[in-house]
Amino acid sequence: MKVFQLGGQAAALSFFHHGSLDATIIGMTQEFKNSMPIFQGVGQFGTLRSPEAGAPRYIGVKFNDNFNLLYKDFDLTTPKYEEGEEIEPLYFLPVIPTVLLNGGSGIAVGFATKILNRSPVDLIDACISCLNGSPMRTLEPRVFGFNGTVTRKPEAPKTWIFRGKYEVKNTSTVEVTEVPPSFTYEKYEALLDKLVEDGVIKSFEDHSSGGAHYVLKFARATLEELVKKNRLDSLLKMTEQVTENLTTLDENGSLKVFSSAEELTAYFVSFRLGYYSKRKDFLVENLGKEIKTLTYRAAFIKAIIDGRIVIANTPKAELVAQIKGEGIPAQEGSYEFLLSMPMSSLTKEKFEELLKKKGEAEMELERVLKKEPREFYLEDLKTLRKKVSGTRTPSPPQEPSAKEPSKEEGDSIFNWLGGK
Repeated sequence: MKVFQLGGQAAALSFFHHGSLDATIIGMTQEFKNSMPIFQGVGQFGTLRSPEAGAPRYIGVKFNDNFNLLYKDFDLTTPKYEEGEEIEPLYFLPVIPTVLLNGGSGIAVGFATKILNRSPVDLIDACISCLNGSPMRTLEPRVFGFNGTVTRKPEAPKTWIFRGKYEVKNTSTVEVTEVPPSFTYEKYEALLDKLVEDGVIKSFEDHSSGGAHYVLKFARATLEELVKKNRLDSLLKMTEQVTENLTTLDENGSLKVFSSAEELTAYFVSFRLGYYSKRKDFLVENLGKEIKTLTYRAAFIKAIIDGRIVIANTPKAELVAQIKGEGIPAQEGSYEFLLSMPMSSLTKEKFEELLKKKGEAEMELERVLKKEPREFYLEDLKTLRKKVSGTRTPSPPQEPSAKEPSKEEGDSIFNWLGGK
């Protein structure tokens, strides 16, 4: 599905009042900005070298392969209503705090927020630690593709220091192999161009492929002085400090400020665990209904096979009376769940199939009843961890495929949004 199509349909279905969604969709797709993009892009969505995406009418998206492992329990979400119509849910139910996964920043009325990205594996492990009552490791920011160092400022726990990498190779050469994450390659090359223009460096060569790599040429005297006065680091902008402001909206839409990513994660796990109790109740209720339906349909077919119920040339009222005589109750005040069964299903083979399905449903119900909500949550986390472990490692930027999303891939997004 093209970005402009998704943006228009999403805006219509959610009564979105804030302009175009195209830029938001592109931002949720860009790999160089997200630890785990929500969408998978088809077309040019930008890179660290050139972050500009193609026009929304030319680029497409489909769900990321991990989407249905990251987001769960759509049946349990609370819908919002506008002008009498059901629109988007009040909030979705990811298994890890996505506000820490892909970060975010902005200024709103009365508050601002600045949250850095974290690794999906680190967040999954932190949630597992919470559920197991174990100490949580520090959730350091993780920027996709950044191979420099990240340290917490000792006197300011919410401030993180990102350092790039460089090495003085000889008396006139410096090799830069990583730049702070706020720099795109284009932006860093503009800095180097300015240093050349000002005569600070003589020239530079760009060898970047899969990561920043620049070879800088200095006059010997200039480099010697910079090293002696310890000014090379600041000249090359190798250090960047970012102070987090962990201000979010909680499940009630109220402002909530956290002192650390660990505190936010613990709060999220406690909140999310409550929905696993609701999931268990939901599963028990639905499995119970399924078992009853299978039982009654099997009994109906058996009565027909044994000749106790005759359907040929029998008025509907009399047929209903025969069913009642077999002790089969109605569902939601009606016997349509039996009367609407096709003739091809009123066979011995279908009877045996229903008994098999009933047995399987009873076994599943027994399994669900024995399982604690915490176990459901741990199972989801471990499944997601298995999928994401070893993925999203830094790799050379590649030109995106020109392949169009298939109709099924595009429709899946539209259908999920509520399209028909």
